[in-house]
Amino acid sequence: MWGLAERKASRFGRDLDMDDLYDQLETLRGYVQELSRSAGRSAGQGYGRVRDFASETAQEAEEAMKDNLAVSLVVALGLGVLVGYFLRRSAE
Repeated sequence: MWGLAERKASRFGRDLDMDDLYDQLETLRGYVQELSRSAGRSAGQGYGRVRDFASETAQEAEEAMKDNLAVSLVVALGLGVLVGYFLRRSAE
């Protein structure tokens, strides 16, 4: 079994062209670098979209709170008047 593996390994070493191997490694390195740049650009664009979405959502939430704050104050004032009326009536 080991003899077969050694023969295959020695045959692989003889058929191996080192210049071709270096060229393939250089090509692979270029692909990896381009993939890294592409992933970086995509991540940057995604971060920008998420940041914009979060900013818009925060502004909408602030506006909704302001709108609901006025309604909440009116409701609270109405309830306060109603509770005060019933308390005064029950005290008489």
